[in-house]
Amino acid sequence: MDIFVGSLPFKLKEKELKELFEKFGEVTSAKIVKSKSTRQNKGFGFVEMPNEDDVRKAIFELNGSELMGRTLEVSISEKKDKAKAAKVPKLNSQGKLASNFRGIGKGYDKRGKR
Repeated sequence: MDIFVGSLPFKLKEKELKELFEKFGEVTSAKIVKSKSTRQNKGFGFVEMPNEDDVRKAIFELNGSELMGRTLEVSISEKKDKAKAAKVPKLNSQGKLASNFRGIGKGYDKRGKR
C-alpha cells in the first residue's frame, strides 16, 4: 500500500524516510518529491509498504508526530486517475473552452470578433 507523507523537513533524505517507516515493518520504497528545476525537496513524499497491518500501525503512530521541528501528515495515498483527468476539458473564466492561442502577431486576435 502507498502512504502519503506530508510536511516533511526539507533536509530529510529518502534513506532517512525509509528508516523512519522500517520501524513498523518492511518498506518496499520511499520517495521524496523534488522540484525538477531546483532539485529542492518539496516537503512531501510517498512510502510503499506491502503489509496492510504495518501500514495502519505506521499511520497511527506517525501522523501528527514531530520530525525536525515539523508536524508530519501521514495518510493512505489516493492515486490520481491520469486518463480520467486528461479527458476533462479546461474552461476559461467565461465558461468557454480554454485555448492556448495568443494570436499571430502584435495586437492580432480575431477570437470572438465577427
